[in-house]
Amino acid sequence: MIYIYLFPVEKFERNADNEMVIRAWKDGEAERYTVEDFAELINDEDFCDTANWVRVIEDKKGFFEISSLHRDDLESIGYDTSCVGDATMERLASKLGDDYCEQLFWSSLPMLADYLEIPSREEIEEAC
Repeated sequence: MIYIYLFPVEKFERNADNEMVIRAWKDGEAERYTVEDFAELINDEDFCDTANWVRVIEDKKGFFEISSLHRDDLESIGYDTSCVGDATMERLASKLGDDYCEQLFWSSLPMLADYLEIPSREEIEEAC
């Protein structure tokens, strides 16, 4: 998830590291917005903020990418992508992700976790 952080100029250097900015938000010294909420905020006619630095931080903690889609994938199965725009590719990738989650993800996850010998909570409780 991508967040926009506003953190005060009088307390922080412009090049403060991301961890410091996130800590400031957790301590109530900075503001955090989604991209959509920040766009709404700055598009307000009264918005004029010179008191804060702005930082974009992608929070990937706990998330691991499982797939990607490239035009070559479509080409390899016989489709012509020469006139396919990025928006269409993004929509296709989103639909593939939805399809995967609805059909395979939840049935494959425990099977693969067992294969990789990741212990379940039940196994841990039984061992104690």
